[in-house]
Amino acid sequence: MHPYNIGSKSVVPADHPFHPLSFELQQTAPQSKQRIHDLWAQAAGTPHLPPQAVLFSEWPLVASQCLQDKLTQRTEALCQVLQPHLQAQAIQQHGWQHGTAADVLTIDYAIICDGDSWDIRLVEFQAFTSLLTMGYRLHQVHSQLWPQLADCPPWQGAKTEQSWMQASRAWLAGGDNPALLEYQAWQRGTLFDLHASSLLWNMPIVEPHQIEVDANGRLFSTQHGVRQQHDYILNRLILSELEDDAQFLRQLQKSQMNWHSHPAWYFLVHKGLSAELTIPFEPKNVKLSQWHELNLPAQEIVAKNIYSCGGKDLRIGPSVQELEDLSLAGQGDQWLVQPRYRPYPVMRSSNGVPVFAEVRMIVQLQENQQARSQQTRIAMQILRMYCAEQASASFFQGREGEGANILHRPPNN
Repeated sequence: MHPYNIGSKSVVPADHPFHPLSFELQQTAPQSKQRIHDLWAQAAGTPHLPPQAVLFSEWPLVASQCLQDKLTQRTEALCQVLQPHLQAQAIQQHGWQHGTAADVLTIDYAIICDGDSWDIRLVEFQAFTSLLTMGYRLHQVHSQLWPQLADCPPWQGAKTEQSWMQASRAWLAGGDNPALLEYQAWQRGTLFDLHASSLLWNMPIVEPHQIEVDANGRLFSTQHGVRQQHDYILNRLILSELEDDAQFLRQLQKSQMNWHSHPAWYFLVHKGLSAELTIPFEPKNVKLSQWHELNLPAQEIVAKNIYSCGGKDLRIGPSVQELEDLSLAGQGDQWLVQPRYRPYPVMRSSNGVPVFAEVRMIVQLQENQQARSQQTRIAMQILRMYCAEQASASFFQGREGEGANILHRPPNN
């Protein structure tokens, strides 16, 4: 059966990945992108959104119990497999005196075709927090527009916004004087989320050129002529983006800081590890130099640069020549190769255009010292709704249903 059409009166298939409440709310209280755009900016308190209302999807979307169960099961299984790679010793082996265990994992799953039905497939993961505040503010907007969704938050655990804030504050913004660290923050397409995070957690955005570490390992920033010490960093910095990352790295390694999303984890836990692990429920992944081991023709694979992000350096169904050229260039171990999938059209717009979805799970990791393991909590479920191109926001054009969204948990979940 074809997925439900927005604006249609047809019955929602029983096995649809979205809960029937999604379609009921869309029919009874449809919204425009501009309305979502304006309310989000108001809730977040930031003017740093695209000038056109292209960023957010206007559809209220609630996971079916089946989709929620799959996401939870596979998230927990992946975290279990990754446990040996998440320990503090991994950082200390790379020159950091004050190593801390990984405290976050961001995991992307695509909703894909599985015969006549659907399933989910791991796309990639990284030990990095992205778009958490965007999701929280979007939940506030949805709760205002569709009050039924206030009791279906896109996070695990206690349901209220206050409980989410309490659980997240120490995790993201502990200490007495935290700061958000990013490189060229004010030129980034993610500034809307960066600035919203800065306001929500009451912390300044600081950049590498504003930072110094003294002989005692204390970290200071100077902004607008004012110098202040920080005892906690919410990190959004990727060291390799810096022009002189080695010098700044040596400076940071001297600091005695508490971190959320420690900068070293970005290079230690990333999608490239998929080629080294056997991940439950997922097909085999390999490095580019081993792509023949998948026993698939080139047009049925996807190749990704391990350290790229935002949909860059992605080859979907490449030619054999492209793969050989990358290998000859000595990049065989810098690219991940995965079996290609066919995205499942989770929705169709009012004029019948298929819309696809990827789910981003932002997972809070808490180290259990006694059990020597990681406990997990789903801190946010984000959706990226996309049409014919990739799920990256750089491809959003303001089409119906397309854009960033949140995936509400099922009622009474």
